[in-house]
Amino acid sequence: MSITISQKLIDYIKLSKPRVISLLDLAAVTGFILGLPKNISLTSLIISFLAMLIGGSLAAGGGMIINGGLEIERDKKMKRTSNRPTVKGEVGKKEAYTVGAIFITLGVLLGFLANPLTAFFIALGAFIYVVIYSIWLKPRTWLNIVIGGFAGSAAAWAGFAASSDSFSPLSFLLGFLIFMWTPGHFWSLALRFRDDYMNAEIPMLPVLTDEKTSAKAIAISNALMIPFALLIGFYVKSLVYLIVATIVSALLLYTSIKLYLNPTKDEAWKSFKFSSPYLAIILIALIIIKLI
Repeated sequence: MSITISQKLIDYIKLSKPRVISLLDLAAVTGFILGLPKNISLTSLIISFLAMLIGGSLAAGGGMIINGGLEIERDKKMKRTSNRPTVKGEVGKKEAYTVGAIFITLGVLLGFLANPLTAFFIALGAFIYVVIYSIWLKPRTWLNIVIGGFAGSAAAWAGFAASSDSFSPLSFLLGFLIFMWTPGHFWSLALRFRDDYMNAEIPMLPVLTDEKTSAKAIAISNALMIPFALLIGFYVKSLVYLIVATIVSALLLYTSIKLYLNPTKDEAWKSFKFSSPYLAIILIALIIIKLI
């Protein structure tokens, strides 16, 4: 019995995509740090932080588990996803829906321990990812990952709300940065695994157009995102952040130009592999300058 339970937990962890959750958690923590008021009790701070972090992680993981149930037939056609527990039959469709829904419910309820606004943003992120992105947009339009990017924005907004119980221009800007970052990141992945997405008939942009056009869209998307990364520096009034953001943004733009000039799967993979550290560096820089 214990082996079965432990294996189930491993399956759920795999389906919840811990690497993605770690980046969402980093966005939430950044929002939390940026939203810290000058005067707040340590007890309230700890409760709000843990409620936001655990609740947000549960809800995000639950959304991805539900996504795994929704995507079984398409995942079977993609080499990259063909070993997921849902595809192998280790987690059934109804089980994925049930467990995912429970995780989301628990996550939202935990959000209320911080404040209702935090719970709202946790719920909003799950709703956008499951209903707007996974069910509605993903199988129908190349705008899927564009609009779906707001699910990541909600994580940053939940973090800011947990510490400040508010939604401010800085909070919006942090979430909008994640929204703008999302298309270039996932289009690079889709270009790398273009054949997979074609086999699964998922209308990602690189499936609907040629490699050169896809690479151009990635470069434009990343270029449009960079000003928002720099604009945050003026809100937080930090020259150090602006220097860091400028350097990593220049590197991101370099990888985008390389991909545009040589739109191969290898270059697309390099672009994808750099975009996650790019966002992580931006977020960590914001945390550090706020804390010091």
